[in-house]
Amino acid sequence: MAVPPPGFTEQLWRLTTALRPRTTAFWLYYAPRNDGGPHQLRVCDRTGYDFARLTWRSCAECRRGHVMKIRVTDEWQRQGYGTLLMLRAMRGGESYAWTTTPQFKDGQRFFPALSATLGTSFPVASACAHAAPGGGFTRPRLEGRPDAR
Repeated sequence: MAVPPPGFTEQLWRLTTALRPRTTAFWLYYAPRNDGGPHQLRVCDRTGYDFARLTWRSCAECRRGHVMKIRVTDEWQRQGYGTLLMLRAMRGGESYAWTTTPQFKDGQRFFPALSATLGTSFPVASACAHAAPGGGFTRPRLEGRPDAR
């Protein structure tokens, strides 16, 4: 049984998937509810399961981006989803200084490889002082798959 992603009713998720019969991965963007709050991007299969998720903050004042958490389920790894998540998060902030949390084992391997691919380092650091705690997300917006560079 499908469980819709947060922000979707069962009926709305069924309609969303029915209107896109050939789509296998749905990209959902959750904007921060408050200034300085986190952004989130989820990639869901047709059942609503989010097999890839990225949570990050960005600050135009400090010109910094900070990856709080990235996850791609094992069977979906090595298919470019992590890189595409990061490219989407960095859109508009390509010149920012990007940092990350210490991450788990997969993330510890991912960020050096991503650095080599994008030419951007992702040192471990904390978010800037403008980061607001929590605040939640707005209703999700369906997006297309981001373009690779």
